[in-house]
Amino acid sequence: MRILLLSDIHGNKHGLQAALDAAGRVDRIVCLGDVVGYGAFPNECCEILRGLDAVCLSGNHDAAALNLISIEWFNDVATEAILWTRKQLSPENHAWLSSLPGERAFPEERFQAVHASLRSPWEEYILNKKIALQSFERMEQPLCFYGHTHVADLYWTRQEDVQKTPQPPIEYAAFPTGGGVEMEEGELYLLNPGSCGQPRDGNPDARFALFETEDRIVDVFCVEYDTHAARRAIIEAGLPRLLGDRLLTGQ
Repeated sequence: MRILLLSDIHGNKHGLQAALDAAGRVDRIVCLGDVVGYGAFPNECCEILRGLDAVCLSGNHDAAALNLISIEWFNDVATEAILWTRKQLSPENHAWLSSLPGERAFPEERFQAVHASLRSPWEEYILNKKIALQSFERMEQPLCFYGHTHVADLYWTRQEDVQKTPQPPIEYAAFPTGGGVEMEEGELYLLNPGSCGQPRDGNPDARFALFETEDRIVDVFCVEYDTHAARRAIIEAGLPRLLGDRLLTGQ
């Protein structure tokens, strides 16, 4: 099976469509959450994913747009975008977002997925090996896809070490221009496919990953899209200019 992994679309239909076009034929689409927030096309992004029968998770911006979590801890720019998104969502897309779980397991394909982390599915950022360990200790499958940080990267370690050692050795790799991994038995992997709507590693290209379940290979891809059109739509919608400007630099 060939599975497309998307994350952190954030209402950016230009980035989303570029990733879908570049990925080509796939057997399943899994979105790791934050379909809305920041971008000017929350309804369009929901409808694209619904039309493709994508398996989607709920992210913290999705939850905030539904008023399921407090916006107290969001910065001013993010808060303004969330409040704007609340007013834009159609009843159908509101109901669809409300139905999404924060995490999900796929035992037949031997992986699981979460928006942020397995310790805190909506909110925790996996930013270092110490935080990654908290998810490794909770993994029920050898591979877990996550998002939330908007950075394509990978942590991995030996399952035996996690079970027997308080501080197991953990390896790390980032994929600012793409990359991948061929998984080995006995290893645990935490992989972030990056954001197709708002990358934050200095490369503005949309990111996505393809998972070949039989070969146990995951590849992360970067694809150019019309960042200027996405930026222009944000400004025309009356959203903070910063949200459009940062798309041009991948920050």
